[in-house]
Amino acid sequence: MRDLELRGAGNILGAEQHGHLEDVGYDMNLKILDEAVREEKGEKPADTEEQDCLVDVAVQAHIPEEYIKSLSNRLDAYRRIADIRTQEDSRDVIDELLDRYGDIPPSVMGLIDIALIRNKAAAMGIYEIRQNDSSILLYLTDIRREEVAEIIGKMKGKALLSAGAKPYIAVRTEKSAKALNSLKEIFAI
Repeated sequence: MRDLELRGAGNILGAEQHGHLEDVGYDMNLKILDEAVREEKGEKPADTEEQDCLVDVAVQAHIPEEYIKSLSNRLDAYRRIADIRTQEDSRDVIDELLDRYGDIPPSVMGLIDIALIRNKAAAMGIYEIRQNDSSILLYLTDIRREEVAEIIGKMKGKALLSAGAKPYIAVRTEKSAKALNSLKEIFAI
């Protein structure tokens, strides 16, 4: 992992090593590496039906170097957090971090919450979450999904569906409400 971060993936499994991890991003790098390993093993590619969800909200979500000093351990923690799919996964990661590194900083808890929200949203057909002044926008792949009606019903008058060219649900938030708290309410976390 250290070599991968320093020199990049190059052509993934070949002799050339160039490029930088930060150029493609950690998540994309993991996907490319996973695809290359599967291809070399002769396996078929992972199911790509579940689309990723981009989350663009104002929240501290990172692992400080002071919390996990070792780069390889920090990268491993990022990977574990990115794999969070359920509340149980989230609790397991939190327990592991507490055991290994002590009290969890707010920025790491933010990262854990965002990972869970991001993966829950992707499973619901939401491919992008954006925050603006007074609402959170949830961009949808299909407005006919059952989850769309659930979100609108759960938000009791605070959600509005826009079925234009790029359909989305706008969930009105209080001016003083933090985006993360609103997202936790929307996704029942």
